[in-house]
This record gives sequence, structure tokens and C-alpha cells, in this order.
Amino acid sequence: MTAAVGRAPSQNKGESRGLLKTAMSLLASRSAWVIAAVVAVAALGFGSVHPAQASSADRIAHLDSVIKCPSCVDLSIAQSDAPIAVGLRAEVASWVQQGLSDSRIEQLVVARFGEQVLLVPSGSGVDLALWAVPASVIGVAGLMLIGYLWRRRRLETVR
Repeated sequence: MTAAVGRAPSQNKGESRGLLKTAMSLLASRSAWVIAAVVAVAALGFGSVHPAQASSADRIAHLDSVIKCPSCVDLSIAQSDAPIAVGLRAEVASWVQQGLSDSRIEQLVVARFGEQVLLVPSGSGVDLALWAVPASVIGVAGLMLIGYLWRRRRLETVR
């Protein structure tokens, strides 16, 4: 952009047309499409690789961090030293060693203490609304701002 400062506007338009022509010719070439296909296949290959299974210790640590201490205010059982939290940590570790899945362990804890025992929202019902409504409002506000700026710019170009 600094090199084009001293040039006439018609020269700048000619350069941009030349760049556009070059870009279009690259997109029309077979080699560009082959490269794009190779990149897409590689991305799909890397994306389809599943991570290694989490170790028992990792699973226990994760579950301890998402299960709320039933007798505490906003503390996980990993953070609390309350007797019920210590007992629940031992039960979670036992369930993991028995081979129960994370979702099954969460179901067992919810069945005993209620839905509020999970620190991570369930993703359904009221929990979903509490996450979706603010995101929707922000999205709509962004679209309205884009529309306003687009109309404003369009009116300025008409004048």
C-alpha cells in the first residue's frame, strides 16, 4: 500500500485487476485443486484420529472436578475436605476401577443427590436455555450491528 501512494488511481486499479486475474487463474488450475484436495484429505485424516483413552487417574480427577460437594457451596469434591466429599471421592474412584463409564457415574451421583450436584450443566432443559439465550442475544445483536453498518455505508456511497 505504501508503494502505491505516489501512483495515479488508474494504476492502482490496474494492479488490483492483475492480482485478481492471477488469483483466478490459480483457482482455475488443476494443481490448485489437487493441493486443496490433499490438504482436505490430510485434515480429515488428522481429525479422525481418536485420542488415547484417559487413564483411571485422569478420569477420577475429571469426575472429582465436575461433581459438587453436596454439603458445600460451589466446591467440587476435589476441593472439599468435608466428610461427605471424601466419601464420594472414594466411591467415584471405586466406580472407575469397576469399569463404569463417566456418564454412568454421573447418573449414580445425580440419582442420589439431585441434578444440582453437577458443576457442569447437563445441556438440556433449563440448563440449555441458560446457555443458549445469552448466546442468541449476542448473535442477533451482532447481526443487527452488521446490518446497520452495511446500510450506513451504502447510504454514504449514494451521496
